[in-house]
Amino acid sequence: MVSTNWQHQIHLAQLSRQSSSPHHHARAAATISRGGTQPSGLALQSPASLLNGAQNGQSSPLTGSSSFKVPSVRRLEGAEGEGLERVQTEKQKDKRQDWAALDLGGQGIRNLNLALFNYQFLDKLYINHNRLTSLPGAICELGQLTILDVSGNLLMALPSEIGLMKNLRMFLIIDNNIQNLPPEMGMLYRLEVLGIEGNPLPESIKNLMAKDGTRGVIGELRDNGPAPVPPSPRDWIVLEDKESDKDSAEEGIFSVVSYNILHDRYTRVYGYTPAWALQWEFRRESVKQEIISYDADIMCLQEIDLATVEDFLSLPEFSQKEYTAFHWPKSRAKTMNEAERKKVDGCAIFYKESAFKLIDQQPIEFQHVAMNSALLVPDKDSLKNYPDIFNRVATKDHIATVCFLEHQKTGNRLMVVNAHIEWDPIHKDVKLVQAGLLLGELQVMADKFAKLPLPDDSPMKGQYTSGKKIPMLICCDFNSTPDSVVYQLLSKGFVPGDHSDFQGYKYGKFTESGINHPFGLRSSYANIGELSFTNCTPTFTDVVDYIWYSTNSFTVTGLLGEPDKEYMSKVIGFPNAHFPSDHISLLSQFQFKKVNAG
Repeated sequence: MVSTNWQHQIHLAQLSRQSSSPHHHARAAATISRGGTQPSGLALQSPASLLNGAQNGQSSPLTGSSSFKVPSVRRLEGAEGEGLERVQTEKQKDKRQDWAALDLGGQGIRNLNLALFNYQFLDKLYINHNRLTSLPGAICELGQLTILDVSGNLLMALPSEIGLMKNLRMFLIIDNNIQNLPPEMGMLYRLEVLGIEGNPLPESIKNLMAKDGTRGVIGELRDNGPAPVPPSPRDWIVLEDKESDKDSAEEGIFSVVSYNILHDRYTRVYGYTPAWALQWEFRRESVKQEIISYDADIMCLQEIDLATVEDFLSLPEFSQKEYTAFHWPKSRAKTMNEAERKKVDGCAIFYKESAFKLIDQQPIEFQHVAMNSALLVPDKDSLKNYPDIFNRVATKDHIATVCFLEHQKTGNRLMVVNAHIEWDPIHKDVKLVQAGLLLGELQVMADKFAKLPLPDDSPMKGQYTSGKKIPMLICCDFNSTPDSVVYQLLSKGFVPGDHSDFQGYKYGKFTESGINHPFGLRSSYANIGELSFTNCTPTFTDVVDYIWYSTNSFTVTGLLGEPDKEYMSKVIGFPNAHFPSDHISLLSQFQFKKVNAG
């Protein structure tokens, strides 16, 4: 008995074979747009309708979604006398793009001109029923394609780059000579329809298609294909030579890691990642090996739960380096029992006790600060006048951790902050308020720490006369890019109360007078113009993680560079076999600036 999934394959093949006339898809779309009856053949059916066995003549949501370009085609003789098909198109008179689907079907084309792959606005491409014997890897340049039809050609293989076409929903390779599917196709996590009938593929692939459909085939390729070649190690970038007195200079050198390690609770959305690479046991080992290899004096980890902190600290690799840690979970943990609380992610600051001595440690819970401090309103009675504080800020349970440390060799004191704020771009007002609350609380803490006594023989006597003189490091996943107002607040020290990112909501003093802070801060990676990304997924790749430092207290002497660019050209996002989180780690080396006593 033929399975439902294979019946769909037969149906797709029948429709495809009826679509061999020149420009079939474009002509079908034109007919339907004029109110005519859809001609027989595969005419812009949506993936969903095809899976439901849509019949000929039935209109589709995609039929009118894209205007077609039907190019004129002329044959040019190549150097060896072979016919080259080149698409001749008129130059656009302006920047407006009125078409996003291109139909080159049924033209007898033998080769594709690479200029085609400059049309990166295309969302549908039909090169079916031609004479193509190969598909260039440059096809991946058409990253917006949702439908690609290469049926009825002479293809014997597909390029590995096809796996980079992360937006594909429908991919038809019907009636070719393809003998296997590249494992990279396992990254096509959005693919809904894969038409494979009429190819000499292995029976195992056909059986899997018959049993589990397109998703089953893609899952098999994803989970059981070979892992990609590992990337080259990230470069170490030396920014500035250490002070001439080598012995004294080395005493003031230390390194800091910031890393969102991706909590296990949040891994269900990464459909392009092999299942085994999402397992916490695998990712835990990868994270552990990575951070231990850095041998950093301070490590700030986000999205880490207490169970993992305790696990890491129990390992010989951590104990031998004399690490201890301060962890605090998100505020929701207050409502849970001890076992559940240990599984709630939060922020942890690890530091080597051989390098730093703990003076104090404190959490910052943004919910609590918003409702109980005077940063937004003068007293609790005034809160009722600002419902946005209740409805938007107080509903989020993000937190930060703060350690006040003393450097063992030099006596320098510093505040180390680890923070994680709201991710949703819709809530950019909340991001800004949380950043303001963080900086406001740090001012209060810094003023308190400045008053703590120093040992009589401390070389830092007289240095910490006010809170703004306390050296500070802020490691964070701010979920905010370098062009954001949050970045502006950290780097410039002020955001006006009428800034558009408040989105018209009222947040007391913040929207009446603006947000400011007295700390002279700079992102350590701003010394090289920031990285090109710190978070990498198919739908978002940008910088959102930072290590901020007091410019009057520290010099940045080294930075860990970006991941291997060649490697990055072959993946659509993290996590994967070599990167256990959707974020990459940051590593900065700092040197205390010399100070004058007194």
